[in-house]
Amino acid sequence: MKKDFFFLLSGEYKTLPAAELRSVLKILDPKSIIKEVISGRIAIAETTLEAAREAVKRAAYTKLCGIFFGRAENDPKEILRIIESINPDELIPASSSTFAVRGRRILGSRIDKLGLEKRIGERILMLRPELKVDLEDPDAVIYFISTKDETVVGRLIDMKPKHFFSGRLAGRRPFSLPSAMQPDFSRAMINLAEVKPGGRILDPFAGTGGILIEAILLGYAAYGIELKNWIARGALKNLSHYCGGYELLIVGDARSPMFRKNSFDAIVTDPPYGRSTTIPDKSIYSLLDDFLSKCIENLKDGGRIVTSIPAETDIDELILRHGLRIIESHLARVHGSLIRRVVVAE
Repeated sequence: MKKDFFFLLSGEYKTLPAAELRSVLKILDPKSIIKEVISGRIAIAETTLEAAREAVKRAAYTKLCGIFFGRAENDPKEILRIIESINPDELIPASSSTFAVRGRRILGSRIDKLGLEKRIGERILMLRPELKVDLEDPDAVIYFISTKDETVVGRLIDMKPKHFFSGRLAGRRPFSLPSAMQPDFSRAMINLAEVKPGGRILDPFAGTGGILIEAILLGYAAYGIELKNWIARGALKNLSHYCGGYELLIVGDARSPMFRKNSFDAIVTDPPYGRSTTIPDKSIYSLLDDFLSKCIENLKDGGRIVTSIPAETDIDELILRHGLRIIESHLARVHGSLIRRVVVAE
């Protein structure tokens, strides 16, 4: 049964987190709808409980989700009215004997978090006096997120573990390069491809294997191509470390296809800009032109290409010329001098 859920998004990038969540929910529940994104950080979506839970696990930039009860201005009285308006058994399931109230302030919220937690808890005990407060291991958690202007209230369903990506950070892998993409960004790009679990994904510029690792962990059959033998050997070490038994990597040139036509559901890749490359003219535009002219035939009908390029590189006309249409694009500052643009084409 579908319900409204709230999702807390990372504030690391402006548009990428909400776009990624939208794609993940579409993969898990094609009829899901994101109704609103509040201040870029809180998404309200209609979907199934199963899809909401799984979205937190799959999406790189979604921190938690919960059943949505309502939203109000940052007035404790209005927030308490939301609690009072919910059916007591929906507020806290009848099977629960303990609960806790937790909140989070974002985007400059000045609400009295501890005071509001206490007042909500007291109101719940008035409605359900048989319940007990358990701050260590509660059966149910009432959760609120307060921005500068308003508060969203609901019941927490799932939360991404802390340090979810820490063991796979580029600098902690068995083999790394300075330009290696971090696992959260790789995962977000994969999710934007909107491929059902079990599908096939190709990374023709595999580098150290970051995209391949996240794709495999998400349940895809992931294949990589890497031009340089020494980098490919390093990528194999990474794949063996994180995904032993799924090392599907070829040493070759992405501009010379080595797969059958219509072999892949998506191509997700980070071309070799800003690092040592044997491309003679070192032009990412020329490289992508050659790559698209050869590798696009590897895509199934309706398949997507998700690529990351420097923000100053304009490839829109190039993409259109190769018979693709741009679905969306997002800017992401990596560090002071590098801003990536993630382009999704179909």
